[in-house]
Amino acid sequence: MSTQQLFAVILAGGSGTRFWPRSRQKKPKQLCAIVDKQKTMLEMTLDRLEGLVAPGQRFIITHHDQAKATAKIAEPYDVTILKEPLARNTGAALVMAALEIQKLNPEAVMISLHADHVIKKVSVFKKTMALAAKVAEEQEGIVLVGIKPDHPETAYGYIEMGPALKGYKETFRVKSFREKPEMKVAKRFVSSNKFLWNAGIFAWKVSAVIREMQVHLPATFEKLSSLLEEFESFQNVPFDKLEEVYASLETKSIDHAVFEKSSHILVLSADVGWQDIGSWDALPQSLGVDGEGNYTSGEVLALECRDSVFDSDGPLIAAIGLEDIVVVASEGAIMVCPKSRVQDVKLI
Repeated sequence: MSTQQLFAVILAGGSGTRFWPRSRQKKPKQLCAIVDKQKTMLEMTLDRLEGLVAPGQRFIITHHDQAKATAKIAEPYDVTILKEPLARNTGAALVMAALEIQKLNPEAVMISLHADHVIKKVSVFKKTMALAAKVAEEQEGIVLVGIKPDHPETAYGYIEMGPALKGYKETFRVKSFREKPEMKVAKRFVSSNKFLWNAGIFAWKVSAVIREMQVHLPATFEKLSSLLEEFESFQNVPFDKLEEVYASLETKSIDHAVFEKSSHILVLSADVGWQDIGSWDALPQSLGVDGEGNYTSGEVLALECRDSVFDSDGPLIAAIGLEDIVVVASEGAIMVCPKSRVQDVKLI
């Protein structure tokens, strides 16, 4: 595959509601320095593409309200930013991206990744994505990256592996997709060695996935295709026109709309040190803890505390005798909750 063929799309339009108060509407978690205090999660994601995807062939899809802040962070990386006026899940976003890229190169192979994931083994990740792109090109299919689970996890979806694809290492046909399971089911999945975590990272030949989108997302495909035909690029579409069309699109994830219905889905099993930083309780797993199981960042004094999360961007957090608690101080707001209820932060 030539370097002119490989494109990358970063999905960066999430609202990051479970990372409030650090994450806000116009500055969601992908625009925050959460994992690395020097770099935002978006910058870390863009860094992973160095040496894999050529400058000028990297796209970021984000919400219109976040576009200005996103562009400022991404400016040194030579990326194209596509702005969505409304949130319509990953289905519409990826139809837009696939159409835009096909216009540039009909033979393109595209990799898609999220802006808020942690990848600890970057060199392995690059090799994995290069292989996924190669398989996608040669098989005219969609290749998902499945993560080998090292523990039962109820927060992730799972992919059941089918028969191995002959001639390709660690590549399988997808037998089924499973939603986030209960713990007893997750334990069974992991012990069977037949399931992988669904990381939401994939590669596809653009012409192949467009055929799938025409079948499984026909209305979205038709409306966005008409816009592109009229304006040549989604960057040229007037905001009010794009907003009008987007308001009529169905809200569907690419998983439910295409992957679960297509018969051309493959999965590449990989160990890239992946973690989805979805909420505050994910930080200890990714960044480590002290001898008492506490994750601390910023000015923190924790006395006789265990298995808790403390994060401050300024004021001192002083805690005594807490266990399984999350305390976050950011930009004048303070959030306190049990670790068992961090998913409910989005209610705030």
